[in-house]
Amino acid sequence: MARHNSGERSRNFVSRPLIAVALVLILIAGAVTAWRQLGDEIDDQPATANPCLEGQATVSVLADPAVAPGLQKIAENFNKTSPTVRDHCITVVVRPADARATLEGLTAKTWDDQTYGAFPAAWVPQSSVWAASLQVSNAAVLQGNPESLVSSPVRLAMEPELAKAVDGDLSWSDLPAQTRPNSLAAFGERSWGSMRIAMPDGPQSDATALMTQAVAAATVPTEKSLTTRQVQSDSVVSAIDELLSAPPKVGNGSIDAVVRAIAETTDPADAPVRAVAVTEQQLYALTKDDAKARVADVTPKGRTPIADYPVIRLAGPAVPAHTSDAVAEFFTFARKPAQMEILTMSGFHGSGKLPDSTPTVTFGEVTDPLPLPEPAASVAISKKVFPAAAG
Repeated sequence: MARHNSGERSRNFVSRPLIAVALVLILIAGAVTAWRQLGDEIDDQPATANPCLEGQATVSVLADPAVAPGLQKIAENFNKTSPTVRDHCITVVVRPADARATLEGLTAKTWDDQTYGAFPAAWVPQSSVWAASLQVSNAAVLQGNPESLVSSPVRLAMEPELAKAVDGDLSWSDLPAQTRPNSLAAFGERSWGSMRIAMPDGPQSDATALMTQAVAAATVPTEKSLTTRQVQSDSVVSAIDELLSAPPKVGNGSIDAVVRAIAETTDPADAPVRAVAVTEQQLYALTKDDAKARVADVTPKGRTPIADYPVIRLAGPAVPAHTSDAVAEFFTFARKPAQMEILTMSGFHGSGKLPDSTPTVTFGEVTDPLPLPEPAASVAISKKVFPAAAG
């Protein structure tokens, strides 16, 4: 009996651990099988089942009214790709906006949604005149350095008969003296008086400030960016004051109104206004349907000022990380060739195809662009041309 009991205990001692190991192996195998089945079920689910854990997010972009329609179309194309950033489903909305109103909002103590709409993640004004103003007056709202999206050189829209007289002989540095009586005698028009250059200061009149920058740079002269000290020099102050001394006033103070007035001139010898600075894109938009040129496109000698349409990315509590990342992705998308062509076919210079030449605009190449002035220098000129631009 003693031996029998000993054997039974031995068998129990061996069998129980084996049973426990077997049970553990069975549980592990079952868990692996269940995990694989769950993975298969997840893989089989549609990719759109849960595309954005954090919900929807609208990204607001403000843009100059000339570039806004093209950017709106690009935003529609971007939104069709169902962009998701940091688990947010993104919708980009582009709104046309007046630059002065936008600057006013961005330099106020608080942004007023009722007055200006939703706080933008980015702003694309007509030129870096506004980026400079914002940098000087409220740099804290800027995120990174603005980068040009597209561009448009500044030209002089001029009465065609006068354009023939000055063709190839007119420089930016000549413009201040063209406000003097009988100044056109230097170009063979002894009875016409002065050039009568308008200096519009209404909406989308950046070309006026950019032309003034070109005059200042040509007066110094300089091969580098115009500095504040140079802008404050006697020679530059005198040139700008003379340029602004007695410009003809036309319509609502817009460049568009002046170009139309020049186009409608019936007697060049007695025209109340004969020239105005304008971006090439503006001139194209205003004259593209003309069967013959009623306005001439003149490029004075010297460095050509450029409207550079900078992308100004904004910062602050109203621009969380997912919004900031989303606007960066949007402008990366906007710079793709197929999207850029939407803008360039409207007359902007960029990486896409330009429209065919018209009787007025030939889209000439810019070989010697004027560098951007130092921000404070740009603001100093803007204070003279249109004080609201200074912030």
